[in-house]
Amino acid sequence: MPFAPFVGVNLHAQSILLGAGLISSEDTESFVWLFKAWLDCMDGKAPNTIITDQDRAMKNAIAIVFPSTRHKYCLWHILRKVPEKLGSHGQYKCGLKSKLLSCVYDSLTIEEFENSWKSLNDTFHLHENAWLQSLYAEREFWVPVYLKNSFWAGMSTTQCSESMNTFFDGYMHAIKNLKEFVNQFDNALKTKIENENQADFNSFNFTIPCISHLALEMKFQDVYTNAKFKEVQQEKMGMIYCHCCFEKMEGVIAIYSVDDQVKAEDFIKEVTYTLYFNGAECEAKCVCGLFEMQGIICRYILAIFSVKKVRELPEKYILDRWQKDIKRAYTFILTNYDAIDRRPETVRYKRILRTFNEVITNAVSCDGHTEEMISNLYAMNEVWRTSKPSNTDSNVRGSTMNAFTEGSSKKVLSPHVVKGKGRPPCKRRMSTMEERVKKIKTKTANKRKDKGKSCTVVGAYLLSLLPNVTSTYF
Repeated sequence: MPFAPFVGVNLHAQSILLGAGLISSEDTESFVWLFKAWLDCMDGKAPNTIITDQDRAMKNAIAIVFPSTRHKYCLWHILRKVPEKLGSHGQYKCGLKSKLLSCVYDSLTIEEFENSWKSLNDTFHLHENAWLQSLYAEREFWVPVYLKNSFWAGMSTTQCSESMNTFFDGYMHAIKNLKEFVNQFDNALKTKIENENQADFNSFNFTIPCISHLALEMKFQDVYTNAKFKEVQQEKMGMIYCHCCFEKMEGVIAIYSVDDQVKAEDFIKEVTYTLYFNGAECEAKCVCGLFEMQGIICRYILAIFSVKKVRELPEKYILDRWQKDIKRAYTFILTNYDAIDRRPETVRYKRILRTFNEVITNAVSCDGHTEEMISNLYAMNEVWRTSKPSNTDSNVRGSTMNAFTEGSSKKVLSPHVVKGKGRPPCKRRMSTMEERVKKIKTKTANKRKDKGKSCTVVGAYLLSLLPNVTSTYF
């Protein structure tokens, strides 16, 4: 059975494994089963977007299981077939290839693409080419201009999936048995986790210098991971080639044209983008679609902000998913490759989860208990969500990350508790829930013992057959 993973990207632009599985047949029925298994593992939440090759069975299965998911074909896989399908044409190297690529990449609106595609067919007499006509029929699945309004987290092709396959090649091969597969799978994941932890550590402890003195750039430097801040800086540097020109006003919307010089292989291409700016809400939208598709503010919006003297960046242009201090709940879950991981967050997560499982089992016995539990949880969460952790907790990350990256299994101990001075805390009447919890704690305190190492196997083994699949969830 072939092996290929579901992958996505993390906040460092690294590929991450979302799931994996083994199936023996690549027909629609098998893919429907596989996607449903994936859906179960994700608590019923379908991905927002998904990228695959042009597999017909997979397309049918996605439409059945993920009807609301935006499905995209890998553009790289499509264009690499161009020499095979059109290379025999007499004018392939005399304008056809460049015209096709320009039609795909340079069309900024759907109308531009439609006109350019018609011109391509008329000029080179391609109306009878079955391959091109089949692509046109499914243009909404692969032409960039049709996909601008969906967020793809920078995943333009499934080459990241192929790089994931290459990564696993160092750990497993076709003749391995299932036991060896599981062991090597965990070894590969452990390496991926270590790389992500190292990137976390670098983002918190090494600062990339700004290339300007502007507060907008400093804001991104402060909150974004190093990898994503570098992408912002690339757009910032690209501003030197931009020239903004006011066109007209439509109500409260100012329309600008922005000229740019883009390096394409061995020549410079001059392009013009249309940009819309709403001064009342300090909001800009560019037809390039970079922010909508990749979550990185484009050089054209930055250029308009500079012209309009926008000093403070609106929060809408700072995505949570690229921030270095984002809380990623999945990193708290212990797995069998976390043997050396003694981060306080992971240990606390395990303790809370064990207690919560017991509490929830008792709370579901009746509606009253359930509502009381939910109400109290919401109240507690609101307090913790709005309060900042102590300095001790906030500084733990750096020290424990350093220990982790060095491979140390030494447990990081908390500072000694010092008894504070002043008036001792007074007693207060406990709520019904607190009294119950106290009784349960007293009753079970002596019964709890360490039952050995917990070996939690992530349900990733279900979903690894798919050839070339990437997806995003937020």
